[in-house]
Amino acid sequence: MNEMTHRPSIDSPQLRTLLLTDLCDSTALVESIGDVATATLFRDHDRLVLDLQQRWRGRLIDRSDGLLLMFERPIDGLGFALDYVRTLEVMSASLGMEIKARAGLHVGEVLTWRNTDEAVLAGAKPLEVEGLAKPIAARLMSMARPGQILLSAVAEPLAHRAARELGERGQQLLWKSHGRWRFKGMPDSQQVYEVGEPGIAPLRTPQ
Repeated sequence: MNEMTHRPSIDSPQLRTLLLTDLCDSTALVESIGDVATATLFRDHDRLVLDLQQRWRGRLIDRSDGLLLMFERPIDGLGFALDYVRTLEVMSASLGMEIKARAGLHVGEVLTWRNTDEAVLAGAKPLEVEGLAKPIAARLMSMARPGQILLSAVAEPLAHRAARELGERGQQLLWKSHGRWRFKGMPDSQQVYEVGEPGIAPLRTPQ
């Protein structure tokens, strides 16, 4: 059997919403509360992520200190991000320590392929996602402040128009433009937006 037989087939490009998040200062968190307490915290965190995935119809692609999720619709990705940031605020209050995440949301074409069962057993992700949309979401996430949700110029109008689906909560969201930024490795500057809930969203110039 030749090598080509083992290569997973790559699906046609698809327009998808990508959300990248990162827990801020996770190393300092482990050092401050210890391994056992951290394990308990991350167990609760994982339950939260699973619940939000199901609620907002997201697919978890990858995880470490952060998350890479894929959604069919921008409003679902935004709903996940809003609930995630808000629930971390609640966890922070109950634990008496600050737990915050930063998030970047972008809509673009992605390529996906499924890894073989053998590759997954060896540690590979079940589904791979690549394409320019992924680094753009990563750039947005990396420049966000703790607790901040940043959106691209593609994602913002789509999510903004659909915010009514969030009911009264959607009407109270705060939207802010942070102007154009130049991302490393990309020739054109990118318009960056922020969205969040009153009392939670920093609404400050990104880092």
